[in-house]
Amino acid sequence: MINLRRVFSFLVLLSVVLFPVIALSEQQSNEVKIVGYLEKDGKVLEGSQITESDVEDIYQAYLDYYGSFDHIFEEPYVKALVIDQILKDRFIEYLSKKEGLSIEEFEEKHSQITDEDMAAYYNENRAEIMEEQYVDFDYAVFETQEEATSFYELAQKLGFEKALESLPETSTHQTDTYEGLKKSETGDAFIDILFGKYENKVRLHSTENGNFVFYIRNLNDLSTFEQFKNSPLYAEVQSNLSQNKFQKYIEEKVNSEKVNHVAAKEYEIWAKIVRGVPAEEILGQHIKDVFDSNGNLTTEEPWTISAILTVIEDAKLQDEFSKEYENGIRKLYDLGNKSFLILARLRQYDNSEKVSIEYNVELSKILISYIENGDTLSVMQYIYNNLMELESLSSSSDPEIRQTALEYLYKMYKVLGDEEAAEKYLEQLKNENPNYKEE
Repeated sequence: MINLRRVFSFLVLLSVVLFPVIALSEQQSNEVKIVGYLEKDGKVLEGSQITESDVEDIYQAYLDYYGSFDHIFEEPYVKALVIDQILKDRFIEYLSKKEGLSIEEFEEKHSQITDEDMAAYYNENRAEIMEEQYVDFDYAVFETQEEATSFYELAQKLGFEKALESLPETSTHQTDTYEGLKKSETGDAFIDILFGKYENKVRLHSTENGNFVFYIRNLNDLSTFEQFKNSPLYAEVQSNLSQNKFQKYIEEKVNSEKVNHVAAKEYEIWAKIVRGVPAEEILGQHIKDVFDSNGNLTTEEPWTISAILTVIEDAKLQDEFSKEYENGIRKLYDLGNKSFLILARLRQYDNSEKVSIEYNVELSKILISYIENGDTLSVMQYIYNNLMELESLSSSSDPEIRQTALEYLYKMYKVLGDEEAAEKYLEQLKNENPNYKEE
C-alpha cells in the first residue's frame, strides 16, 4: 500500500494500448505547451510534437478508470508513460513514411514470423514448451486400493461415467473434474499418469493421499512440432515473437536513425524511469541538477524532486543520499503537498503530532475505502495501527488535533460496524465541538 506507483505502473503498462493516441491539432496558439517531441540532428521532427492537452486527454481516461492518482508520485509517472507511448507511435509513423508504407504495412513487414521461425523456436525451446502441455480429466478417488482396482476394471468395460453410475451407495469414492491442468503446475506424483503415453484413457494410480482412477478426456500433447502447431499455444507464441521482432527492429532504428525522444523538463527524469534506464545511471546524470554539493535543493519543481526521490528509492541508496532524500521530502511537504505518499515518507524524519494526525487522516481515508469494498482483512494491520495512533492523538493538548482524531476514530469504527465505539467517539467529539455534523 505504501508504494502505490508500482501497483499502478503494471496496470498502466497493460492498458496503454487501449487508448487512442490523440492527434496533434493543426491549430495551435502561442499558449500551447509542448511536453515532448522527437529530435533528429538537432531539429524537431515534423508532426512529432506532443501538447499538454494530448497527454491530458489520455490521462483523464486513466483517471476515469482508476479513480485517482497521487499528484506528486503517480501523476507524473503515468503522464510520462503516456508521453513515452505517444513518442513511440510517432516514431513508427516517421519510419513508415520514410519507407513509403502505411503503419499497418510497416508493422506487418517488420514483425512477420514464418513457419520456419516457429519450427526453429520450437526446437530451441521444446523442453519449456512441453511444460505448457495441459490435460482435461475426470477422476474418482477411493479409500482402498481394492475399491479403486475394482472400479478401474469396471470403467474399462462400461466407460467411466456408466461405471460411476453403477457404484453402490456404500462406496467410499469422491469425484471431480479438472480443466486445463498444466504439466508445469502438476505435482511430481501425478505427472506420468496424467501426461505419459498410455493407450488407455482410463488410468489407475495410487499415492499416499488416495487411490485414483483418472479418465483423460483431452491431452494437449506438444511433443512434436506438428502437435504444437495445432495447439492454442502456437498462436500465442507466434504473437509474442512477432511483437518482440517488431520491438527489436524499432529499437535498432532508434539507434541507427539517431532520433532522440525528448520530454519536457518536469518529465525528464520520469521519462527515463518509464523507459527502464537503471536508477544508478539516472542518479549519475541528474543528482547535480536537483541538489548542490551539500545536499541542498536547487529546484522547487515538485515533479523533479519526486522523480529524483523515486530514483534514490529504486537504487536503494537512501542511506548514501540521506540528506538529499530528507531535504526532498521536507521540501515537498513545505510546498503544500500533504498526500499519503508524502506523509508516509516524512514520518521517518518528523514525529510531531501535526504530521502524525495528517498521516493518519489520509491513511483512514484509504482504509475506509478498503473496508467499504469488503477488503478489510488485507489491511487489518494498518487498521490496528491507525486506530492506536488516533486513540493516542485524541488526548492531544491541541484541540484541533484532538478533535480531528476523535472524528476519524468515529468514522473508522462506524465503517467497521462497531456502533458502540463509534457512538462513544462521536459523543466526545460533540462535547468538544457542538457544531460538528456527522456525515
